[in-house]
Amino acid sequence: MNKFSYLLFDFDGTLFDTAPGIYTSMQHVCDHYNLPYGEAEFKKMIGPSLKESFTTIFHLPESEVPQAINVYREYYSTVGMFDCIPYKGVFELIEKLRTMGFKILVATSKPELYAKQILERKGFLHLFDFVGGADLSEQKRCEKIDVVNYVLEENNLVNKKSECLMIGDRKYDINGAHAAGLKASGILWGFGNREEFEQANADFILETPEQVLEFLTN
Repeated sequence: MNKFSYLLFDFDGTLFDTAPGIYTSMQHVCDHYNLPYGEAEFKKMIGPSLKESFTTIFHLPESEVPQAINVYREYYSTVGMFDCIPYKGVFELIEKLRTMGFKILVATSKPELYAKQILERKGFLHLFDFVGGADLSEQKRCEKIDVVNYVLEENNLVNKKSECLMIGDRKYDINGAHAAGLKASGILWGFGNREEFEQANADFILETPEQVLEFLTN
């Protein structure tokens, strides 16, 4: 059996397919600023922070980013965020892992408040020992490493990093975990792909929830 006892799950692209709600919210921003972008660009914006996405993909000036975030969240917080679908088999996986004694945590660049609200609305909040995410201002906890370190500190895991595994669907999950001193597994049912994980030097690459269970328990 693998030595991991604490599992840090990403949210977007790992627990839920959040693309429908994110895409409509991004379109709302494009409409507001008369930007010519569509789903090809929106897909790249699932994973990094809004600040990074709006500056590197929408090419907004940094001075405009706080207002763009407000425009996005006005729509997302009332309409978009609940337009998401649980990935098949993921919450069944988490239920099994909990019964086997694993501690299940969330580490997401999504604002913590939103992640908790979605999990509660969908009926899954009780499955998690801790839900950690960005702060709403995206000032204190914005990048993945900030969120991972926050989750470790809040759960007294700073000295147990060897027992922690980050599980996510983008290179940001891998890079953030490695920067914090954790091992990380990429999963292939989300928005990332094998090439992305190989380039990020993911410690493990797992294809399905069933394969995650087998990996963690054999």
